[in-house]
Amino acid sequence: MQDKNFEDIKERIETGLGNNFPPEARLIMLGEIFCSLSHGLITPNQAYELEDLLGLKQFFQNYDQLREIGAFGETFAVA
Repeated sequence: MQDKNFEDIKERIETGLGNNFPPEARLIMLGEIFCSLSHGLITPNQAYELEDLLGLKQFFQNYDQLREIGAFGETFAVA
């Protein structure tokens, strides 16, 4: 089941990339990735792979920090 969901999302991302979809659409896809992960439809490793495929780091400065705020409502300092 996880592999099918992963492949479905990956195919839509690749289609979007082929159509040069804007950063806002990529963020919507990121939300779907988070939702799929939280429901156990994809694995954490699959989620990271899909997130990397989106290429959001090229559009947003400090993307990792923004992702933490978006996912958890705060950032976490790394010791």
